[in-house]
Amino acid sequence: MSKRMALLITRATPEAAYAPWMMAATAAAMGFECKLFYAFSGLDLLREQPLIHGQLHGEINVLPGAMPEPLALRSMCIESGVSLVACSASLAAQGLTQNDVVAGVELAGMASWLAFAAGAEVQLSFA
Repeated sequence: MSKRMALLITRATPEAAYAPWMMAATAAAMGFECKLFYAFSGLDLLREQPLIHGQLHGEINVLPGAMPEPLALRSMCIESGVSLVACSASLAAQGLTQNDVVAGVELAGMASWLAFAAGAEVQLSFA
């Protein structure tokens, strides 16, 4: 059985977009089973055109082109088998449906997410 990584994303800042997608793509390449669970404003990252609130700060902006664009990172995750999961309660609370998120996103409740996260070797939150 492969190692598992569970990431919780509850906001749509640049750091909350880039870091989980980079970690998940890397972990998937290392053989991890990865699930990223998006709730609250983190759901904005799952839209066809992600709504990223704010700008990247620091050295990351020094070398334009050195960092993949957000959509490229998200695509790398999907192509690598990373599961992107939208919180069904958060979707409903925001008046959204599965049609409002990119194709391939799963819907799940908190109980399903916690069951996966409880058995994961790596658990991180971007809140």
